[in-house]
Amino acid sequence: MWPFIVCESKLMAGLQLASCGRLLVFFVLLLNTALHHGIEFDPYRSLGVSQTATQAEIKKAYKQLAREWHPDKNKDPKAEEQFIQISKAYEILSNEEKRSNFDRYGNPDGQPGNLHHPQQHFRSFHKYDSFFFDDSFFQFQFNSARDSFDDKYLLHFSQYVNEVVPDSYNKPYLIKVTSDWCFNCVQIEPIWKEMVQELEPLGLGIGVIDSGYERRLLNHIGVYQHPAIVGVINGRVTFFKTTVVRENLRRFVDNLLPSKLLEQVTNNNYVHFLSSWEQDNKPRALMFHQKSMVPLLYKLIAFQFKDYVKFGAVQTGIELTDEILTHYSISGYTSTIMIFKENVDKAVDSIQPKGMKKQIIDDFISGNKFLLIPRLTSQKLFEELCPLKQYRRQRRYCVMLIIQKKDELQAPYHSFVSFASVNMKESMKFVYIYPELQQAFVNALLPPALQNSPVPNVVILQRSSTHGKVFYKLLENGWNGNEEDKMLLFNELTQLVGMEGHTIFPHDVVLPQLNDEFAPMFLLRWMNAIIDYASQIWASGFTQNWKEMMPLISLLFSVVFILFGAFIIQAFGEPSDLESRSESEKEQEPATDKIQETKKQQINTSRNLSRSPEQNFVEVTELTYINYNSNLVRLMPGNINVLVVVTDTTKDALIQKFAHEVYPVTWNKSLHFSFLNLSKHRGWLVDLLEFAQDPAPISSPQDESYHTQNYIGFVLALNGHRKYFCLFKPELCNGTENRSVLNGLEPTPGRKGPDDAMETDSPHQSKPSSNLSVKRTKQLLNGLNLWMDRLLEGILQRYYVPCWPELH
Repeated sequence: MWPFIVCESKLMAGLQLASCGRLLVFFVLLLNTALHHGIEFDPYRSLGVSQTATQAEIKKAYKQLAREWHPDKNKDPKAEEQFIQISKAYEILSNEEKRSNFDRYGNPDGQPGNLHHPQQHFRSFHKYDSFFFDDSFFQFQFNSARDSFDDKYLLHFSQYVNEVVPDSYNKPYLIKVTSDWCFNCVQIEPIWKEMVQELEPLGLGIGVIDSGYERRLLNHIGVYQHPAIVGVINGRVTFFKTTVVRENLRRFVDNLLPSKLLEQVTNNNYVHFLSSWEQDNKPRALMFHQKSMVPLLYKLIAFQFKDYVKFGAVQTGIELTDEILTHYSISGYTSTIMIFKENVDKAVDSIQPKGMKKQIIDDFISGNKFLLIPRLTSQKLFEELCPLKQYRRQRRYCVMLIIQKKDELQAPYHSFVSFASVNMKESMKFVYIYPELQQAFVNALLPPALQNSPVPNVVILQRSSTHGKVFYKLLENGWNGNEEDKMLLFNELTQLVGMEGHTIFPHDVVLPQLNDEFAPMFLLRWMNAIIDYASQIWASGFTQNWKEMMPLISLLFSVVFILFGAFIIQAFGEPSDLESRSESEKEQEPATDKIQETKKQQINTSRNLSRSPEQNFVEVTELTYINYNSNLVRLMPGNINVLVVVTDTTKDALIQKFAHEVYPVTWNKSLHFSFLNLSKHRGWLVDLLEFAQDPAPISSPQDESYHTQNYIGFVLALNGHRKYFCLFKPELCNGTENRSVLNGLEPTPGRKGPDDAMETDSPHQSKPSSNLSVKRTKQLLNGLNLWMDRLLEGILQRYYVPCWPELH
């Protein structure tokens, strides 16, 4: 039990009052000190820094202590425990959010009521939020204005920048700025609670900023007083400037949203509204309501899905909309939402949410945010409609109709739509594209003979894990929309769905980015940005914080004054000096242009001479006994060395082709590329291939076929840590004699055939034959890029070895 002192001020003299006050302060400090010594873990004390230390000071202290207490260097029995404490302290203090939570609550998790921090000891020790010393002279009241209701909405700087701002493009946020010792904040607390409980279920984001701990965040959004309420939408901050009452807050949230989110639909324009889906490539949603004002829930839903669906509001119970209600059999007494796609006369789906729950409406809109056959209008839409497969055996296909935007081609389009509506599956998406608007994208898929053809074409494609790469197959004879075309497409899709294992497409290509067809022009975007920036400055600067804007205003006036002075000087300058100066500059321009052109040519020629052809693709190193351990035996876990087998004669051609084939996967930093000279290390390769399941006929060194056995063009993916390899054998692997001629294989030492004599006797014929040999040698690695994709997907056969052979 702690001593309890009662000071009766009415019966004590002034000196006794002073001594009583000193005693009170002494016991308070004693209490704080006792609790301070009871701290289990303090990261500031562990690193030896103050609470105002910067990140650079914290990092410097951590490095020094970690170097001193590392268990490998310090043999003290307590070194390991001390090193763990240091690491834990640095983990908390290096993270701004965890550090702020520890400063506020005493723990990095942000849970209030913890007794592990000195700043919270005195207040958390007592059962109640406030206590009094009932005395006319001494009366202390410690009371926090922030209610525990706001704790779950507290925002930090990193959370605001990384979560709130990006999320504000889908839903607006209402943020309150408060403080612990703010009496005006207490007055608005009941209204704030009611508005949060009313607006948060509708989809409005809520946030609370404590001005005592988040000065950096307040400076970032431009708030310099509390209490304050701001709205954040599309990354912009808007200040609430009127009296804090319910009606004003509702009006403020309503004004945050754009005014053209929902189009007013009546009997006069509902047909045009529903039939305009082809212009913006979006489904239509009709939202029926009874009141004259559109409900705030409808507006928030429309703002959330504005990039996918076009919304229209229909007020029931008036003459202007009775035709719509009759045509679609809608009751005027129930809130209804209907979704229309390509068919204007019939809705694809409708809902009458009970109690207007937002989650129910979200699920309903999310399931209908694309047309039945959407058009590819942007890269974002292409990635959403044709996503990557999430696991290896999952199949996701996109069936794309390439059709020109012409009236006479409407019959093939409608035939494709009817076919898709019957054969729609979860793993298969049907889309179409206009080649005149996406010419580069379409030309990458079509052969040159079909790129300007007016006949529509159908492409079945599957996205690869490589960025931008797809595997695809082109439907033969185009798409005319007849029954024969439908049956051919149906058979192709049935074969793909029923195929087990890895699906093989005959073609692959890296597609360019799709153009955003609905992106505004550059000049229009520039003007809109200027207007938004000017309105933001006017709203947040001149009306809210005009004192802070005075330096900027002064700078703008200074720039305008300097430009005006320069214009006056130039206008009233002597024309003779200007003319003579311009004439001399014109005479010097041809000479300087020639000098610059010659310098550029010299620089380009020097760069071309110093750059090797292989460097344009990927760096390929030779595997020798010097780097054998580092590149294979002691290779880091998860890394793979891709090795191509060459000879002295075929090295240049094969390495160049090898680099070209593996270039698309060089983004994977865990892959290393090497080549093995068969003339030097044939024995190592033969020993290694003995572990493969009949990769090639293996011969013993005593056999005559040992030295003539051809492994040129073999590619091995070697995992040094897990001791296995995958094998790629060239397509032209049958016939040793034929492959020797194709690959330019070196003749066996001591043997000389008639071809060799012919080459020495006729040197003029060696050049065409060598060019033909190089071309055929490069053909050995055809299909290596597909093999690399299967290697990354992990579906190739693996040959495990007990240990790696010695490389001499």
